[in-house]
Amino acid sequence: MSAISWLVLAAAASNPCLEEQLRSGHGDTTLEELRALCQLESDPTTSSAEERIESEISTSDERFALNAHYNNYILPASYNRTPNEDGWRYHPESMDNWEVKFQLSVKVPVTPSWFGGKGRVFVAYTNQSWWQAYNKDASSPFRETNHMPEIIYFHRPGWEWGGWQVDSLSLAFNHQSNGQSGSQSRSWNRLIGGMAVSKGDWALGAQTWYRLKEDPKAYPDDPRGDDNPDITDYMGYSEFLVVHKREQRNLSLRVRGNFNTGKGGMEAGWSFPIWAKLRGFVQVYYGYGESLIDYNVKSERVSLGFEFTPWL
Repeated sequence: MSAISWLVLAAAASNPCLEEQLRSGHGDTTLEELRALCQLESDPTTSSAEERIESEISTSDERFALNAHYNNYILPASYNRTPNEDGWRYHPESMDNWEVKFQLSVKVPVTPSWFGGKGRVFVAYTNQSWWQAYNKDASSPFRETNHMPEIIYFHRPGWEWGGWQVDSLSLAFNHQSNGQSGSQSRSWNRLIGGMAVSKGDWALGAQTWYRLKEDPKAYPDDPRGDDNPDITDYMGYSEFLVVHKREQRNLSLRVRGNFNTGKGGMEAGWSFPIWAKLRGFVQVYYGYGESLIDYNVKSERVSLGFEFTPWL
């Protein structure tokens, strides 16, 4: 038996929690990660965000496991008071105000842990779709689907200021596209830096980005070149997220925009437990940039449905 195995067994013998984690955990989980998980379970001051992070660490190396990246939900009752007919491709049929909105967001590690278990690279994918499911006259088309693959380096520095824990620092390459062609095509590439902090049942996140430049189109229908050169006028260069957890209920607010143009978007959400992993979810969106096809058109949307993986 290796020296590492002896160290693990010796640590487990004096720590019942560690012994249990060794029995039930994945073989690739490091001793440092197991110790951090047991410390979390014994610390009553651990924040809700730390609980999520440690839960992800304990399952990220499982062969058949996918971890949530952003929250995952389906909203069968989604009403937009101001639909954008300019982006509609199914004339003469009109666009319905009611549609189904859903989001699927997952991530997986693609490297081992670095820096004593503090750093790791992940690949993530987020899909957001707006489905005209109730528009039978137009054959219930998917009005818009946004694809967002990312490669992200997450680092847990272990810093603490005034009771606030710095949960993660991140750097990502992000591509977002709606997969369309011609006048309907929308896409952009970004380098994104992020920071997440937490205290108790509060979590705060901030991202700022640099848009990678593209050549302008030679003519309007040119398949090459920038589809949306003014997208940062509406989407801005940063985004802020606030999440509060109270008795298994999540209240969230996400804001982004451009201070120079005065344009941006706000998304508020409230989720609550129903049964097992099924949660009720209410979401409100107001402003620009809800989807790529409507990045420069204001949305006023209220949605009701179900959430499967909350923020906290």
